[in-house]
Amino acid sequence: DIIVLFDEASFQNEPYTQKSLYKKGTKHTQIVNPYKFKINATGSLAINGNSTITITNSSTAPEIAIALLELRCANTKNENTIKLLNKILNDVNLSDNEIDEILMENNENNEVFTKKILKTLEKYKDNTTSTIARIIGKHCNRESLNNVKKRREIRRKITLNFLEKENIITKMQTEQRICLILDNYSVHKSAFIKKIALNLNIVLIYLPPYSPHLNPIEQIWRQMKREIKHYYLESKEFLQELTINTYFESILDTKVYDKWFETYIPKVW
Repeated sequence: DIIVLFDEASFQNEPYTQKSLYKKGTKHTQIVNPYKFKINATGSLAINGNSTITITNSSTAPEIAIALLELRCANTKNENTIKLLNKILNDVNLSDNEIDEILMENNENNEVFTKKILKTLEKYKDNTTSTIARIIGKHCNRESLNNVKKRREIRRKITLNFLEKENIITKMQTEQRICLILDNYSVHKSAFIKKIALNLNIVLIYLPPYSPHLNPIEQIWRQMKREIKHYYLESKEFLQELTINTYFESILDTKVYDKWFETYIPKVW
């Protein structure tokens, strides 16, 4: 089995507030980028395999699924399966415009939507104006291109459809199983993520609640933030590249999981 420690962390360009000592008589000037931005990093720290890091804008289920796909791809031996996984990764990484097009195709046409609004007005004609406005607002939100819930649902369906279409679950049976150790974040325990893991031959092993100290990748995040704070973060793209490079450098510089492995794994494996 390949043992992997899994977690997420965010990185931003806002300065960290710390006490510092300066030369007497000099004025300290801290140069920072006035435009605030941040990224989310999902790290897979492999003890006996290939580690990965996935940069996203959030830690929602579709983004976690992409991180699992990248981890599986990095720890797969069959060349044809690797090509297939890369193709799936490319296909499920839809742009916002592509999601908009799918939403517009699936949305109700103007005639159907107008009938729904008229029916609502008739049904609630004896209610207050605020009540009617609230109900109509819900109908509009369901059809809005900015409906976050619908956008995530589309990404979830597309990801699962590709995995099932390519029969990935069968192809993964010849690959080494990945034992993923992670916390109890609600997305990690969702039915969608469990299906993704099943298809990719990944076993999810949850840590006890409120025990981040049991996951050595937390030390990697702390070390990375100490390093990144020394840089002038000129752009989001620069922060992304710096985060990726610092992640792999931190893994090489320190074996944070050695003691953890000796303490816990022999007792449970």
